[in-house]
Amino acid sequence: MMVRLDFSGRAKNAARAMRINAFAAPGVTFVAQAGPHLPFRDASVDELFLGRTIMYRDDIDATLDEIWRVCKPNALIHITLPHASSAIAASRDARARPLLTLNTFNYYDPRSKPWDAPTATAFALERARLRVAGQRGDDSGLALARGPLTQFIEKLANGSRGSQYRFERWFAGLFGGFEEFDVVLSAAKQSQARPPSAIMSAIGANGANGAGR
Repeated sequence: MMVRLDFSGRAKNAARAMRINAFAAPGVTFVAQAGPHLPFRDASVDELFLGRTIMYRDDIDATLDEIWRVCKPNALIHITLPHASSAIAASRDARARPLLTLNTFNYYDPRSKPWDAPTATAFALERARLRVAGQRGDDSGLALARGPLTQFIEKLANGSRGSQYRFERWFAGLFGGFEEFDVVLSAAKQSQARPPSAIMSAIGANGANGAGR
């Protein structure tokens, strides 16, 4: 059985994923935060849907370390983050948030990871998409930001990893920047024997309903 965790509540295959939430609610399987100290064993999870749940954390590095710990080799991690090129992303909410780029994940890429990095955490960037306008509850005023010109810009920017880098580095300022970006990471680990394939084998010492520490 594949072990999938949905922290976002919006995973497309939510019916096949266990819901994780910081608070108890109908349909929630485990109570835990998307951060350090997840109640799961090492190398026990096949896929994680984080959505926007970590965008306000001030410990994203520690959170990624923890996600890597619980992931099986090549497990997939889906994340949406605000992009550092956008003043809108930086100022839309009074809460402080780290502003990152696709280039941030070069730090975790086994091919470019610094030799003196403090942790073994490593991810390969499987897919990425830059977005001029992020998803919001109220779409008023976003007709231009989601119109044909924006679609053309996104098509050019997302044509290849090289074009993504060039748009991040040189061209984002011409149109106000990218508000969000999506990444799909895979946990880069040496292949190892997997634990028994059952949901309960993924539960750590905290067990079901164990709150994140």
